[in-house]
Amino acid sequence: MIRLMRADLVRLVKSRAFGLSLAGMLALSTAFMVMQATAMDYSVPLSRVIFLPMSMYGVAAAALVSVFAGDDFSGGFIRMKLLAVRRRSSYVLSQIFVSCTACAALYTAATVFTAAIGRFFFENNVMASDLVRFYLLGVSMSLTCGALFAAVTLLLGEKTRAVVVCMASAFGMLFLAMHTNSLLVQDRYKDGVLNPKYVGGIRRMVYGILHDLNPCGQAAQLSTWEVPHPIRVLLLNLLLTAALTVLCCRLFERKNIN
Repeated sequence: MIRLMRADLVRLVKSRAFGLSLAGMLALSTAFMVMQATAMDYSVPLSRVIFLPMSMYGVAAAALVSVFAGDDFSGGFIRMKLLAVRRRSSYVLSQIFVSCTACAALYTAATVFTAAIGRFFFENNVMASDLVRFYLLGVSMSLTCGALFAAVTLLLGEKTRAVVVCMASAFGMLFLAMHTNSLLVQDRYKDGVLNPKYVGGIRRMVYGILHDLNPCGQAAQLSTWEVPHPIRVLLLNLLLTAALTVLCCRLFERKNIN
């Protein structure tokens, strides 16, 4: 399995999908920085810019993982790889590990690029300790994205269908995050009267958990530098990544590879 991981990591670095996804995220980061620097007539804080490109991170991760992991099926290499390992679960673990690594690398590159360039154009109000803390939460988000889209691709077993499903899932999570965020940011009172759009009680707790569980919801929280429940977000990401890995291993063992 170790040799398979190494081979896939080398293939990842050389893959066109990784290069295009990375270029797309860096271009998006540049576009957001230009808009923030030119469209505002006041000094924009750096904290407002660093994680702003993460709004489209889920879509980029879905495209990258589905294309990269789906290449094994479209190229017919899946049979050769399965013959090289003792158990199918070893292949699944390798693919999920490489997919998580790819998503983490994509996230890291976009964050480091935006922070390094943005510090020259925006008001530097970011403390190193806060940046590290939020960055690590984003890494856990990347692991969830990698495991989720890799599991979907491996279980579907067909590249084109996997790309469509993963992209649709990414946009679905994005729209869900926009909906839950619009509800959670409502104040209880507006202009001195009770806000009819405010959600409280059990419904607010449920929406909060959905928002924390959704990688796009986490990205929305990172972009505003407000993560109300960081420990819960971290634990949910780790548990979801582990659950997706175990589920994919079990289901892939029974999958008929034509």
